[in-house]
Amino acid sequence: MNSKLTQLDNSAYRELKEKLQSLEQRVTQLEDDSNEYYASSGEEESLSFELDESSQAKYESKIGEYGLAWFGNIVLFLGISFFVQYLLSSGFKVLSPVFGFASVAGLFVLTFSLRDTHPYMAKMLRLNAFLLVFYVSLRLHFFSANPIISSKAVVLILLLLITAVLVFFSIRRKLPVAAGLGLVLLAVTAILSDSTHVMLPLASLISIIGVVFLYRFAWIRLVFLSVFLAYILNLFWLINNPLMGHQIQIITNPQYGFIYLFLVAAIFSLIALVPAREESYSTGSIIRSIVFNGFGFIFLIALFMLSFFKDNYALPSGAIALYCLVYSIIIRLRSNWKIIAGLYALLGFVALSLSLYGFYGFPRAYFLLAIQSLLVVSMAIWFRSKFIVVMNSVLFIILLVVYLSISNSGNGMNISLSVVALATARILNWKKERLTIRTELIRNFYLIIAFLMVLYTLYHLMPAQYITLSWTMAAMLYFLMSLILNNVKYRYMTMGNLVAAGIFFFMVDLARIDLTRVIALLFLAIVSIGLSFYYVKKRK
Repeated sequence: MNSKLTQLDNSAYRELKEKLQSLEQRVTQLEDDSNEYYASSGEEESLSFELDESSQAKYESKIGEYGLAWFGNIVLFLGISFFVQYLLSSGFKVLSPVFGFASVAGLFVLTFSLRDTHPYMAKMLRLNAFLLVFYVSLRLHFFSANPIISSKAVVLILLLLITAVLVFFSIRRKLPVAAGLGLVLLAVTAILSDSTHVMLPLASLISIIGVVFLYRFAWIRLVFLSVFLAYILNLFWLINNPLMGHQIQIITNPQYGFIYLFLVAAIFSLIALVPAREESYSTGSIIRSIVFNGFGFIFLIALFMLSFFKDNYALPSGAIALYCLVYSIIIRLRSNWKIIAGLYALLGFVALSLSLYGFYGFPRAYFLLAIQSLLVVSMAIWFRSKFIVVMNSVLFIILLVVYLSISNSGNGMNISLSVVALATARILNWKKERLTIRTELIRNFYLIIAFLMVLYTLYHLMPAQYITLSWTMAAMLYFLMSLILNNVKYRYMTMGNLVAAGIFFFMVDLARIDLTRVIALLFLAIVSIGLSFYYVKKRK
């Protein structure tokens, strides 16, 4: 008995000892895991701190290298230019340009010595040197009561040579910033010339250089800069170049300067033929540059026509229309940017509208403008451009509102507008796959216009006693069209005409009953009842 108790006690002791050892191992493992966690957390915090310090050092290095390089060169340019001006105003006419050109030479020498060790600073000093030599050269004649060089032509040639060297350098080294500076200096030279046939050819040259930069190097930002500079030069010329001290006013003698404006717009239109380079510029940037060019041209040509062609603008408008329409076809066939073809076509049709009005005036131009609407829709279908269709709808409703508001109603014009609206709706429904129109809104718009214009046309065309009858017959024609074309919309127009005829009879004809009106009423009743039988049969 005692031996059994002793064995039980030993067994319980061993079991308790094993549990204690297992518990001790677990506690030890938890302590080790905790120490590793805190150690790793400390390392991560240390690494994060080191990364923060590295990022801050990187930003500081960039600001120190690039930001201070810009700031220092700006201050250096101002300092040298102010000192050149001080020497000139103090009577040192020779020493002033000598010091300026010597400073430029020193900057070029410094640029050469820093080209390997500090390439960015060397680039900034080189641009600074070009800018300084341009400034010192223009002070040889301009903005001085007693210039060192009396011939303006000599100084202008010198400025053009400096600019040409800068542009050549930018092309050779493929530096867009230097190229942009060259375009700006070329524009400054054009303003300094203060001459129509120097200022405007230089504006055209800027447009050529901008397009060449786009084709050769895909410098799309320089295209925007060149568009701005070319049109701002044309604007300054048109308002008498106020930057050269003249009074702001429209020039009295254009000297055929509008030819250069057309030339600039034509040169920039070549952007539409540039090949696609998604890695260099996006479709949106090309379209924005074309739109930017269009806004600049439209603004200036409108200002020019209001100033010089107020009474004979039809011919230049026709020339613009012809160019835009022909060029839109070229873009449609040869360019990667198909949407731009629609923009040029739309601008061409707007110019054509102005030209038609200028040649014929209202009311004769209404008929031609209505026919033009069909031509616009046909071209939109060929271009697969829903944008042209939408804009043509806006222009058509404007034409309709103007006609109904300010012009006397003419039966021929009323009929043509009705036919054009019906034909447009039919063409859009016929070729809707080419336009990828997924909504009925545009076609419904033309059908509503046609419905209202047919009522309006018959009201003015027919004698008073035949209006109800004519509207009922129009309803029958709509119903026949619905059967032939299997289109429910013409049945809606049928019911609309019948309702309109009934309302007109009870509000107008009922007061003046005669045989014709009685026959019209009976015919209206027969048609309505007959259509009711048709719908009963159709429902069954």
